[in-house]
Amino acid sequence: MSLNPDWARTERCLAPVAESMGHLLARLRPHISPRVLDGPALWRLLDRAAQVPVTTAAFPFGLEVPLHVPEPRANFGVSLVGGSLTAKYFQNAGNVEGTDPSLARLASILDKTDRETSILRRVVGRKMGLEFEIDEDAARTDPGMFLYPEGDVLTGGAGRFRELDTVHDALISACGWSHDPAERRALDCLYETLPSNRRIRRVGTCPSRERVIRTVATDFTTADEVTSYLERAGWTGDASAVGEMVSFLDERGAFVYLGLHFQVSANGLGPELGLSVYVHETDWLKDISHWAPAIEAIGERELALSGKLEELLKWSNGTATLLSEAGPIMLVRGIHHIKLSIVGDRVGPVNAYVFFLAMSMRPGKR
Repeated sequence: MSLNPDWARTERCLAPVAESMGHLLARLRPHISPRVLDGPALWRLLDRAAQVPVTTAAFPFGLEVPLHVPEPRANFGVSLVGGSLTAKYFQNAGNVEGTDPSLARLASILDKTDRETSILRRVVGRKMGLEFEIDEDAARTDPGMFLYPEGDVLTGGAGRFRELDTVHDALISACGWSHDPAERRALDCLYETLPSNRRIRRVGTCPSRERVIRTVATDFTTADEVTSYLERAGWTGDASAVGEMVSFLDERGAFVYLGLHFQVSANGLGPELGLSVYVHETDWLKDISHWAPAIEAIGERELALSGKLEELLKWSNGTATLLSEAGPIMLVRGIHHIKLSIVGDRVGPVNAYVFFLAMSMRPGKR
């Protein structure tokens, strides 16, 4: 992903709209249901987002909403694209001696993907994602960092272990971790056993947590291929329980494809598996009608609270307009994916990943 003129224009338009992402989210309060985010959790999120420049909203950003708990709380996620005003902000802040370690980590990866000749840029382009956990004790943990291999670079059967290892090296180097051959072998095994028509779509880690490489394989469409892959990859949970859940969702037309989230360490694959539901080939989908079967299926299994599911169905309700000195900015809401966590044979908790897109309108357009 490279910076396009629309994003650059939106960054410039956003600068006078708010002082930070926290300030912008406060302005967007009417567009976020209090059943999704409210009270102390809202203030903690706004406080954390206040450390992120408002220009970040020129790229997709959103909330991770737990659907299985009554508390109106959420985590916060943003995208970064190299060459943007936002990326330069983090690079300038992160390359100062004695800076905050989290900023230095971000700058180190952005610096590498700036170089056209780097293997890392060829593999992941210039995009990365940041995920901020909003803890109840208000502790400011470092954001999780995620890289997105482009296209079919890490498709199963392609044998591109060098490319995968390059992504792994960039993450552990940014975190200041030492090379661990066992961790590398576990990650390579996950890729080696991947079917030829499936791909590694995201690789990242959360520096403030225990050392784990969080990896997502996507494009699965049937229960048989999911269970077969889990068994080949060596996941220690109950693959048949995952297969049963996939079959249930498939019978209800609840997905177009699925993602499998793994936690990779020197000990192999962790016991928790994430099963993500995608309902369209387009990631940033604003049409809620595509999501109705998945939301109804989750409700049928009683995996989430009915009130939260009702709010999720209301999430994509058209567009809104923000006014700025540089012109109007269109705001779009949608659902990116829904993830079910599975440990052993137990399904749940369930989280929805909802997004905002802010787009400045071109001069002369209405």
